Amino acid sequence: MSTRWFFSSTRVGATASADGQALRTAVRFFRDIDGRREEPEVAGPTLSLVGPGEVLGFDRSMVLREEPPPGTPDAAENVLASVELAHADLPWLLSPGTVATAGGPTPQPWIALIVLAEDEAASPRPGHPLPVLTAPVAALPPLAERWAWTHVEARLPDDVTDLDSVRRFVEQGVRNHSAGVVGRLLCPRRLAPGRGWIAAVVPATAAGRDAGLNVTPRAAATADAWPVPGRDTVDLPVYHWWAFRTGKAGTFEELARRLRFRPAAESRLGTRTIDVGRPWPAEEAVGPATVAMDGALRPPGTAAPETWSDPAAQERFRALIRERVDAPALLRGEPVPEGDGEPAQDRDVVAVAPPLYGSHHTGEQTVPTEPDVWMGTLNVEVRRRVAAALGCRYVQLEQEFLMARAWEQVGDIRQANRLLAAGELAAVAAERAQRKHLHPLDAADLVTVMAPVSGRVPVSAREPDAEPTTLAAMLASAREDLPVGTASTSFVRLTRANGALARRAGLGADGEATESFLAGKLKLMGMVSDEAPEGGLPGELRAGLSPMRLQLRRLADRIPADFWAQRTEADDRPLRPIMAHPKFTVPIAEELLTRWPEWALPGIGAMPQDSVTLLETNPEFIAALLVGLNHEFNRELLWREFPTDQRGTPFARFWPGDSVDVEEIALWPPDAPLGSQLRTGGEGDLALLVRGDLLRRFPGTALLAVRGVDGKLPPAFDGVPATALALDESTVLYLFPDLDAERARAEDWFLVFREPMRGTQFGFDTGDQPAEMKTWADLTWQGVRVEPARCVQLGQVPATPTGLTQPDPPAWARDAADMARIAFQQPFQLAFRATTLLGG
Repeated sequence: MSTRWFFSSTRVGATASADGQALRTAVRFFRDIDGRREEPEVAGPTLSLVGPGEVLGFDRSMVLREEPPPGTPDAAENVLASVELAHADLPWLLSPGTVATAGGPTPQPWIALIVLAEDEAASPRPGHPLPVLTAPVAALPPLAERWAWTHVEARLPDDVTDLDSVRRFVEQGVRNHSAGVVGRLLCPRRLAPGRGWIAAVVPATAAGRDAGLNVTPRAAATADAWPVPGRDTVDLPVYHWWAFRTGKAGTFEELARRLRFRPAAESRLGTRTIDVGRPWPAEEAVGPATVAMDGALRPPGTAAPETWSDPAAQERFRALIRERVDAPALLRGEPVPEGDGEPAQDRDVVAVAPPLYGSHHTGEQTVPTEPDVWMGTLNVEVRRRVAAALGCRYVQLEQEFLMARAWEQVGDIRQANRLLAAGELAAVAAERAQRKHLHPLDAADLVTVMAPVSGRVPVSAREPDAEPTTLAAMLASAREDLPVGTASTSFVRLTRANGALARRAGLGADGEATESFLAGKLKLMGMVSDEAPEGGLPGELRAGLSPMRLQLRRLADRIPADFWAQRTEADDRPLRPIMAHPKFTVPIAEELLTRWPEWALPGIGAMPQDSVTLLETNPEFIAALLVGLNHEFNRELLWREFPTDQRGTPFARFWPGDSVDVEEIALWPPDAPLGSQLRTGGEGDLALLVRGDLLRRFPGTALLAVRGVDGKLPPAFDGVPATALALDESTVLYLFPDLDAERARAEDWFLVFREPMRGTQFGFDTGDQPAEMKTWADLTWQGVRVEPARCVQLGQVPATPTGLTQPDPPAWARDAADMARIAFQQPFQLAFRATTLLGG
């Protein structure tokens, strides 16, 4: 933390001892005579320092900041234009002399800041060596008082409090050109709203003016740059300049004080009555009935079950909607929920029915009969079906755009699925070929057939506790029992079953087939037993050549992904396509409030100007809309042959922010209430709806949630910033995540408007001057004399505030530091107490 200090001037080096441009010099000698120490001083020559007449400007890097910033289209009209300089001593570096003030002798700055309206002067024109601005003298500030509008600002650590330490810090900062110590020029001219302005740093002396104009000096070096005898205008060389515009009338404080809190009921916000007597226009009405429709936002504490004006009509509608939504499943012969009436073949049903929202995510094909479960509430309540239908409608209107963005996200998955499909086809074809050609072979023939790849075929060791090995290693280790070459392809051709050698030696004396030489040797080795011919070696060999296993290994190398950990050869389809869904991060609330504001917040169109209304988010509405939105988009993905199983949640964000509002809908517990699976856990977060000229004039207005202390705002706070959602140029919805009505009451929270930070500003308030000023912050432009040039007149002393209690209160026109303290504009804040807004 740091403390802001103001100083009237600062000079270091030779200029600190100079009198104008004259620097007197002296030499001091030290001598000891008979124990006496003498220090005689001998005067030296008077040196002449460089003055304003020898300077043609300063480097642009000297300027740290302009206020209002260059190009600002809507600057506040109550501030004073200012410019900050990196070298804090620059304004007094070439001071032509001092002036007597109530605070003591003060050096006069050699530069000044002027501000002219766009109809008073044109932009500076090219000149040599500096640009030239022709200014009307009547619009320029009095140069004799420029000392009051030039000061030094230092930002020092809070633990630096004594004046000597402060001065040392400031002097060191000036010498080192520290960013924490700056010089500042103010222009005491009052701005008017809705106009363009030119601000320029110009020489304040006649010598500096003539040097910048490259003309022969016509006045004394210490004379002021204006007025010029006999002329109403003056040509001024410009060291630095910028342009800006002031906005419409109204300061932040003035506009903020216009805001008035209005309960949602007073503004008729949050509900609208709709006619539900005829849900299907072509059919008979269920009865004259209406229902209150809520939106994404509602008045705090108004959550309630859906209630029709005619309960009997409501029950008839629920029975009809269940019957129609369940109709497709009944026609397909799927199980009918218990107590649902007669069998499907006895019903008069149609194949086209209203959507069953959530069916893709849950697998349910009929409306649940259990009370208060989310899928049942969503499908039988009118207000929730309306919310879901809004989500469907958004997909229908934006389907081409959404699908284009979806295909952009799935690029790699499409290529991976092509590889998986080709690999699955190859595996199935290879399995059929193996079943035809390899399965009929006995162990001996299988070993010889596999001889070319025997080094890559794993087999179990024959000895207990031994490490697994390969077929080639097993055959090599059995050379004493199995002659070399008997497992080679050449021996296979020689001893093949239908070969000449086999035919000659194929029949024994008893007419039965004899075993081949290799088969006998394999039995002797214990590789194959008569009791379990498929439990030994042949089964392992066939498993080692499994096409599916080989394709899994091959594709795992070509498609690096984390889903392989969930796929094994034992799965029904280990090479099935990758099912994915796109992810959209756009907050759907923005689309809803833009397209259908009266459905998002009924009554918003009639909200009065300069109003503040407290609302809360509606989890049930939000959950219903997100389910309908994802339901419809998954159907669109299926229609467009997108690789998805329709169970994904592409849209998981409703409100702006860093976190999603819902997790995967497919993971919602079937018996959970609607809205309970939102990030808020079924509770509504507070939101403040604001409409007023304040937001149009200051679009960056921040709103903070601040926890109170003993019923008041703490002296210093940062607060929790609200998430702003602009509805139009004068209407903004501020959201407070994780702050509900119960917590706001229990912890006594405040909602605080804070003026946008635009750097250090100076000026006075607009509006009427109060009859009694408690502090200088109450001083308005009405209490300051600004005529005739609309510049502050130091000679007109305002009334002294009555509430000044600090040890060294500022005094009007005592010195530049006091004028800075008086004109300094602290950011304005306006607080509303949550308990008051909530009605407690």
